[in-house]
Amino acid sequence: MSALKISLLILLIFNCLPAKLIAQPLAPKDYGLKQFSLKDRSLGLIRFYVDIEDLNKKKPLFIEVNGSGGLPLCIYIKGKGFGATFNTFSVPLKDATKKDFHYIILDKPGTPFCDSISTSDDAEHYDKNALVSNYKFSKEYSKRLSLYWRVAATKKVITYMIQHGFWDGTQIVADGYSEGAQVVPSLAVADKRVTHIVAMLGSGLNQFYDGIMAWRIKAAKGEITHQQAQDSINANLKIIKNIYSHPENTKLEYEGHTYMRWASFGLNPPFEKLRMLSIPIYMIVSTADDNSPIFGLDYVQLDFIRLGKTNLTYDTCVGCDHYFNRIDTSSTANNGYYNMKVLKWLGK
Repeated sequence: MSALKISLLILLIFNCLPAKLIAQPLAPKDYGLKQFSLKDRSLGLIRFYVDIEDLNKKKPLFIEVNGSGGLPLCIYIKGKGFGATFNTFSVPLKDATKKDFHYIILDKPGTPFCDSISTSDDAEHYDKNALVSNYKFSKEYSKRLSLYWRVAATKKVITYMIQHGFWDGTQIVADGYSEGAQVVPSLAVADKRVTHIVAMLGSGLNQFYDGIMAWRIKAAKGEITHQQAQDSINANLKIIKNIYSHPENTKLEYEGHTYMRWASFGLNPPFEKLRMLSIPIYMIVSTADDNSPIFGLDYVQLDFIRLGKTNLTYDTCVGCDHYFNRIDTSSTANNGYYNMKVLKWLGK
């Protein structure tokens, strides 16, 4: 269940722009984005960014809902004789959608657009994953971050975009990756203005079940004994019970996230929200994904067949990991290919 934290770190790798100490893209304008801010009594400060291409023109809305963790959208690592910029949003996705949509991305609560990390290592020896994994999330992030915050904040942004004349009255697409793919079903249920959702490499069943299944698989493969698996599951179930018993606790943490964050997602299994929807749904899954195991995601497709629902497109990347890399051929990420498939599905 540590996958939620790990997945974001790996996402950083294929968005990296390492370079010598030259100008780096550190501000929203460097990415062709304009910053907006909303203040809300219950949600706090909501910052979001919109691509500036044809900003004054009415367009459909495309909202990227990114992965887990309280990391900035931009991270600058300054080392010995080099600088490197990493992103926790998808620049290729922004570039692919900006022509036909107003692309939108939100900050996490209490998190700046960009922040810096220093290291004494040079460009050949620094460990980007270790540096970023030690980034301290803000107190505001820990206080506020939950499924409910992400849904409510995104709804506020949609309202702002509509009220200020950005929307053309056609599509409002919510595209979620990893944790974001768990957000978009709840968002679409809560906000009927959303017309399409894309769920990339999220979860199908209760996310706690992924951890339980992982222990069972290890035992079945002979990597551990069945008793060791049962002992580990029993220990985890005690923690899970404690999380559900303290669903608003922001002081206690498990696997790098507060109890409140875990409880909010655990109380809302994605498949229960997905089957409530009649709008078009595009799910993209990977068969070799250790972060978002396909076993629970396959259940969504099975459930839709059982219910006779026809609004689900279920797309499987065979042999791919959590980042669309094909593990059998060691080929590079296919995320650009899937960006194009999403746009084709949307009729663009």
